[in-house]
Amino acid sequence: MSKNHLKLIKAGEYIFQEGEHGSCAFLIEKGRVETQVISQGTTTPINILGPGDIFGEMAIIDSSNRTASVIALEDCELLVVSKDHLNERIEDADPVVRFLISILMNKIKGTFTVDPVEAKKNPDATSTVINISEIKENQQVLEKLKMEQNLRDALDDNEYRVHYQPILDFNTGEVAGFEALMRWDSPERGMVRPDIFMGIAEETSLIIPLGHWLIKRVLRDFARLKMKLKKSGKNTDLFMSINIAAKQFNDPTLFKVLNQALKINGVKPQEIKLEITERVLLGGNFVYDWIRRARKLGYSVALDDFGTGYSSLSYLANLEVNNLKVDKSFVEKIHSDEKTRHIVTSIVNLSKSLNLTVIAEGVETQQEWDTLKSMGCDFMQGYLYSKPLPLNDVAALLTAPAKIKKAA
Repeated sequence: MSKNHLKLIKAGEYIFQEGEHGSCAFLIEKGRVETQVISQGTTTPINILGPGDIFGEMAIIDSSNRTASVIALEDCELLVVSKDHLNERIEDADPVVRFLISILMNKIKGTFTVDPVEAKKNPDATSTVINISEIKENQQVLEKLKMEQNLRDALDDNEYRVHYQPILDFNTGEVAGFEALMRWDSPERGMVRPDIFMGIAEETSLIIPLGHWLIKRVLRDFARLKMKLKKSGKNTDLFMSINIAAKQFNDPTLFKVLNQALKINGVKPQEIKLEITERVLLGGNFVYDWIRRARKLGYSVALDDFGTGYSSLSYLANLEVNNLKVDKSFVEKIHSDEKTRHIVTSIVNLSKSLNLTVIAEGVETQQEWDTLKSMGCDFMQGYLYSKPLPLNDVAALLTAPAKIKKAA
């Protein structure tokens, strides 16, 4: 992990002192610290914090000066939590939650008017002043903060990778395109799947620079792959799917980054599918405007996880997407649950009536392939053909013998 946000403090050193301006909070990775207040020249210990505790957050929440001093009792490793990092979480919270936080902070700050004599007589009366374990919901909150900071460091340290899952044409059995999927090559955790970390990235502004990085890397890789295939005399008439998160709809530079990356790598917008989920449709009319803009620029738009997020079908009449993707949760049950099979059949028939192509996700057996093909699905992706692969393995896969029967 990058050391940019990890602070090493020797035993006996002050992390900060009372009255200083607060620009960050700290999450204790290793070691212990003691919080203190000074009154009339007397230093009074307030509390001792250890690994998993966070401190210094009050000053950055309300832009006040530090109301206590914190000294390292042992050599410490502290994860720095920036003001923007913490405030973004608070600003995105429900207004009622923000209101309750402000009340809580005022109550906690009020307890810092400590009589040192009384504190020595009754230490329990002040032990709650900065005992964050009593006001945090659970350990998962702190783990999430730590993960967010690690993800930001990972971008600085170039730890992200992209794997590509082939998408096959049901009619020909040949690869028609790919979906680009993020991986995090963490020195501590190993290769981390996107379902573990992307949800956290998508909740914060980190998804904006991460999305830019992904677009640039994917289009560079796509151009290189097509060049390799061309030299080998293979088909280069392929498409590439890139996932777009909800917060990226508010990124005013997204299409600029896309267009520049296309130009640099000699890729056409018609070769790029932008995948969105049903849930983003809850964002309002601007989402529909975004889709129309994407289509006008030449990109195709796929609606991912269809049938799992948005209960109404009325939006489809005005939704200018090109593709619907049948979620893996439906595909894996088409032979074990009759109702699910009917749902998939209905999705395919609805798509055909709206002149939309259908992509089935998570196809893992030949039986699923045969059934989905007979239903009229156009494309598939899944472990039956290949898991997501790094770029260097994709070209080799495309030249390997077919593993799937082309006819149902």
